[in-house]
Order: sequence, then structure tokens, then C-alpha cells
Amino acid sequence: MGQKVLYPQTSKILMARTRVIIGALSIAGLVVVFLFQRIDVATMLGIGESAINRFLINRTIRFLMNDAFAIGLIYALFVERKYVIFSLYVQVAGVVLFLIPYFILKVYLPTYNGPMISFLHRLILNPTLLMLLIPAFYYQKYRVGREEL
Repeated sequence: MGQKVLYPQTSKILMARTRVIIGALSIAGLVVVFLFQRIDVATMLGIGESAINRFLINRTIRFLMNDAFAIGLIYALFVERKYVIFSLYVQVAGVVLFLIPYFILKVYLPTYNGPMISFLHRLILNPTLLMLLIPAFYYQKYRVGREEL
């Protein structure tokens, strides 16, 4: 007695509100990361004694925060575990294929400022890869789903 039973309609409304909140927080987080991109988080946290260490720490934090908010947005849009897991795999691939080579170029070739570093810089500082997943997931979920019927 005294326990509240969630009815299917109430559960759907609660789920829809949760999706909207997660989506809004994810978008707000992406905007905040962009607006405060010049903040030296490593110095605020008291880590990173040298300039290169602060650079590496700040870029890593920004990369991870952008991707975390983008994954939150993907969850809010699609609410499917398989899309979130695939997005996490893409994030790990981004670390290995883009973040690490970017750091190697910046540390060992600091004077190089060619097109390769510019391309990597944009991929690192913007959640480009994960944002490209949104139309792909949309196509898979809604377009391919209709063809199977």
C-alpha cells in the first residue's frame, strides 16, 4: 500500500521529458564549451607545470567534454543503446586516430602549421565525427526501418 504505480502513459511522458532535458543540457554544454574555449582549465585545476602540458590537458578536456555532450545529444534524439555504444567506439577511434597524432604533431613539430594540422585541429576542437553520426543514425532508424516493413 502507498506505492505509486507508473502507468504506461505516465512513463512515456516522463521519458519524453527526460529526453528533452538531456538534449537541452547537451546542447547547452556544447555551447558552454565553445564559449569558454580560451579558459585554461589545467591552470585552474593546478595541473600542468609547462606550457605544453597545459596545452595537452586543455585540448584533451575539451575533446572529451565535446564528445560527451554530443553522445548525450545522440541519446536524447534516438534513445537506443546501440547508437550510444557505437558513438563511444567512434569517440575512442577519434582519440586514437586524431587526438594522438594531433598531439604528436604539435609537440614534435611545433612550427608546422600546414593543412594536416589545421584539419586535425578542427576535428579535435569540434565534435565533428559524432555530429556526423546524427544524420546517419536518423537515416538508419527511420528510412531503413520503413523499407523493412
